[in-house]
Amino acid sequence: MDIDGEGLLLERVLEWMIIGLVGSIIVSAWLLIPPILRPTVIAYPWRMPESYSYRERDKTRTVVLAGSFNPPHFGHLAMLEYLSKRYKQVIVVIGINPNKIYAVTPAQRVELLRKMLQVKKLDKNIRVEVYAGYIWRYARQQGATIFFRGIRSWERDGKEERSLQILNTWGPLVCGPFVWPLPTIFLEGKPEYNHISSTLIRDLTKDMAGTESEHVEQSLQDLVPPEVAKELSELYSKEAKKAS
Repeated sequence: MDIDGEGLLLERVLEWMIIGLVGSIIVSAWLLIPPILRPTVIAYPWRMPESYSYRERDKTRTVVLAGSFNPPHFGHLAMLEYLSKRYKQVIVVIGINPNKIYAVTPAQRVELLRKMLQVKKLDKNIRVEVYAGYIWRYARQQGATIFFRGIRSWERDGKEERSLQILNTWGPLVCGPFVWPLPTIFLEGKPEYNHISSTLIRDLTKDMAGTESEHVEQSLQDLVPPEVAKELSELYSKEAKKAS
């Protein structure tokens, strides 16, 4: 083949590569934009969509539930109990920003959650970890097949969650690179715990800073397991004192 022929062949190969890349982007957008516009939100009692309803297959799966758990509470535990019964392994991931200083560190929150799981006898197939980096990447490394997020309701938390969903959807494709994202499923809270939030607990400990610890613990007993109420109140009371 002469030089002109080789040059023409190279041009054709580059053209097809560009066409393939553009086509891949179009197909990816066509497949991934709808879940962002219409996220999968599962209300209690958490009946999964048909495509995720194969119980036998689910018993072999690893899934990730990510959040700040600052602090963990009964609402989180209810979701984890459901996931632990359905899936082989549940990995709870608390993300960390290395550039941020935490009053109650992710490691301390991990220990709190582990103790809560032990108290509720949910620690058999639930692992709690801290990860600094893209959580979708960690989930892939652990062989997870579904990415869960816990919310009170989409109306209350959807705006903030959508930005995270976009990151977890497009991040693998852009930064992977070209890694297909895990499906994200949002679990709405169990109604009896929907009044509970981590912010509520932090505000409560802040407002009661300086109050006798027994009173703080009593106030927390409907929000977290009583066995860890004292430790939690001490941790977050210290946070409130530092902030004041």
